[in-house]
Amino acid sequence: MSLTINSGKSGARFRKKLIAQTVAASLAAASFTSLAAEQSEPEEDIDDVIVVTAQKRVQNVMKVPVTVDSVSSDTIEESGSILLQDIDKFIPGFDFSEGTMTQAGVTIRGVSSPNISVGLDPSSATFFDDVYMPRAAQNVLFSDMQRIEVLKGPQGTLFGKNAAMGVVNMIPNAPQEDFEGFIKGTFGTDNLVRIEGMINFELMEDVYFRANFLTNEQDGFVENVARPEWNEGTKIWELGAENHDAARAAIKWQVSDSTDVTFSFDWDDLEQAPPMAIGLSPYAWENPNDGVPGNIDPFADKAENDVRNGVEGRDMTAYTLKINHEFDENWSMKLVTSYREWETVNRQDEDGTAQITRYLDTSNNEKSDIFYNELQFNYVGEKLSYVGGVTYSKEDVYQETEINVTTDTVARLVTGDLNGQVKQVVGGEVLNGLQQAGLIDMAMGDVDTAAAIYACSLQGLDPSNCIGQVTFNDVVDQAYADSGLEMDHLWNADEWANVLSAFGIDASPEFVMGTGDLTYDLASQMFGEPLIFGPSFAGMFWSENFINTGDFTSYGIYSDFDYQFTDKWNAFFGLRYTRDDKEFTWEITETEFAEERPGVRNILFPSVPMFGADESWNELTGRIGTGYQITDDHMVFASYATGYKAGGYDSLNISSATMPFEPEEVKNLEIGYKGVLADSLRTTLAFYHTILDGRQRSIESKPPGQNQALPTVVNEDLELNGIEVTLEWEIIDGMILGAVTDYRETDQESEAFYNAVGELIPAMTISGESSVNYTITYDWMMDIGLGDTRLHIDYVFAENTRVFEVGQPAFVENIPNYYDDRQDLNARLSWASENENWELAIWGKNLLDNRYVEGSLGGRTADVLGTPYVTINRGLEAGVEVKYGF
Repeated sequence: MSLTINSGKSGARFRKKLIAQTVAASLAAASFTSLAAEQSEPEEDIDDVIVVTAQKRVQNVMKVPVTVDSVSSDTIEESGSILLQDIDKFIPGFDFSEGTMTQAGVTIRGVSSPNISVGLDPSSATFFDDVYMPRAAQNVLFSDMQRIEVLKGPQGTLFGKNAAMGVVNMIPNAPQEDFEGFIKGTFGTDNLVRIEGMINFELMEDVYFRANFLTNEQDGFVENVARPEWNEGTKIWELGAENHDAARAAIKWQVSDSTDVTFSFDWDDLEQAPPMAIGLSPYAWENPNDGVPGNIDPFADKAENDVRNGVEGRDMTAYTLKINHEFDENWSMKLVTSYREWETVNRQDEDGTAQITRYLDTSNNEKSDIFYNELQFNYVGEKLSYVGGVTYSKEDVYQETEINVTTDTVARLVTGDLNGQVKQVVGGEVLNGLQQAGLIDMAMGDVDTAAAIYACSLQGLDPSNCIGQVTFNDVVDQAYADSGLEMDHLWNADEWANVLSAFGIDASPEFVMGTGDLTYDLASQMFGEPLIFGPSFAGMFWSENFINTGDFTSYGIYSDFDYQFTDKWNAFFGLRYTRDDKEFTWEITETEFAEERPGVRNILFPSVPMFGADESWNELTGRIGTGYQITDDHMVFASYATGYKAGGYDSLNISSATMPFEPEEVKNLEIGYKGVLADSLRTTLAFYHTILDGRQRSIESKPPGQNQALPTVVNEDLELNGIEVTLEWEIIDGMILGAVTDYRETDQESEAFYNAVGELIPAMTISGESSVNYTITYDWMMDIGLGDTRLHIDYVFAENTRVFEVGQPAFVENIPNYYDDRQDLNARLSWASENENWELAIWGKNLLDNRYVEGSLGGRTADVLGTPYVTINRGLEAGVEVKYGF
């Protein structure tokens, strides 16, 4: 059965908000960066309009008949950006999650697919220097970048990997003939130290070398006050601490006027604090100033994360060979071959407390590599342009997902099971009492009516006051509570003695304490349950691990044609055939605690010996469209494209071995306008209608019989309707005011699933979900006679869409700022000497000092241990920057 929710009032409210916000954004005009895409070669500048190569050829961005946005090297520097999550605000409809570095994900037009499973592909493809980047490799530091392009919608006929929702294309600067270089230091809040450098020179005739490095280190902003004994002698990170280094070296050989060969090496090293867990439970760090047990304020300056050897790390290297050759003035080719390997670890706290009986951590460990190859041919004629090629990639993946608890936590889980058994005994006694009293016969066999009559008799009330209001379970619950037999933890001697007495074992608390494990071993033998063990095993660790391996092979062949019918009118058409072969294995290991306590079994997930599955998917996708140049300053365009993302497997859901996830399939209709109004206002409008079938969304799920919530993939169908606006207004020479904004309405059909606390969320349809976001920028280049002074300001508004997330637990309503819209103000003031050798700057981020709950609720232990948690953003940051160029 499906449930339909009509959100007409909500849609109207959001449309009113859209009108107000779009008017404000339009008056402010446009994002300097969304249209700014620089090329290093001067001939690529066309009439002072920045160009892009999104369609594999040099084109004026204002005359490309597709939706493409670009962020220039200037904007990257002015905004202090070093990651994709720093520049997403400059591109409408684009977001890069600020979650973990190794599990982040691209979101385009509201569709993302961040998931820890190595058996799934991202919905949007990411490329670095023409090479496809798998999920765990996407979040790389970038230094010495030429530009970053983002294309929305299916892009399989232009890039070497089929992309359902879009492509992110990171383009680093290539080696060149001229000598140049720089060294830059950035220093700021929380002991931020960022050092960046680059050098480029000619090694020998026609051979050029370019190298850069970036190191970024910053202290955390929440003090971790947990000091468990198992972390003695190891680093205890402040929550939010960062430590990330990267370097790149490239050699380019200009073999002839028509041929060049480039070899590059990329290195990326991450070792920093694991994702934080700010506990929001009675068991979390207790603020002495609020008088409330536990923690209710996610923005306090202290928290307890007792994760053993917690760290987020990645060691990654890549080798890339590129060959470009021009056959003649029309034909050219490019060969790209690359090998990338990485190891990751992400060991994080999952309970947000320092209580040993509520301890649970997870660690996602990967060791994977990909061999990626693409051969591409290009033709540019007087009327016809063509790009086509073949791709081949082979990815070998290994993933170990650790779930670690203490034996103290295991004993707590066993306590819950024993409480259930004791409650059944109490229920039996209640039922027997109702039978002996003749109340069941009086109620004609209806135990709920009999219990209601009994409850009323205790209070001297007429039975009609209780029938229908009190059930048998209500009476059992009350009798169980009155019995005093419910245990918080079975190692509590008083509670354990009471339960033993209920089962006919005469034992006092003093006897329990004095005999150590004796009474627990007796109970273990009586019930035939090795999981009942005594406190001599306290403080030990218990692990249950998922181990997955995969062998993925992908093939593709694509062709795209663009024909210029007249000076004003062109049309394009492209097709792509893709095949994906996947082999995948699962294994759930038996806990090593079985060596200490023979006979015990896994308590979270049953052990499963290794087994495998394999499947293949293939798809033919394409695009067709046209552009019409009304005048030199105005054009309109339209396109229809289909996209595809391969099916796959969920590494934490072994049932996907027999029921692998089907591919995501996308149909996208888009119309747009690009133009220059009043000689100073550049405008881009794009309207799109997207149908996405089989979206693979990751949620935290705890189905019946599973003791622990885990990331699980569910399918849903989406229909998206949206508008994206990019404006740029040059007020006077050197002063640019800009804005980007996007508005989207979504209809969603989701399948039934269990949420993080085990509640069954029925299949439903939600209509009218909407969101609006915008960024306003201001850039002013001032000539004060002693060099150049530049002021950059950006203001970001992002609407909070958590209200539309299906299946959230009810308690999120009480989390401060959880549903707040996001508003960030950032600024940078810089001065460059007349010879441009020196540059000094002061900068600030989040100048409004707004605090937000980041990402989704950490709910993996919310039900089983009562310990939900959240992550939060860093507050106001400020600092200085010094750069010397040569």
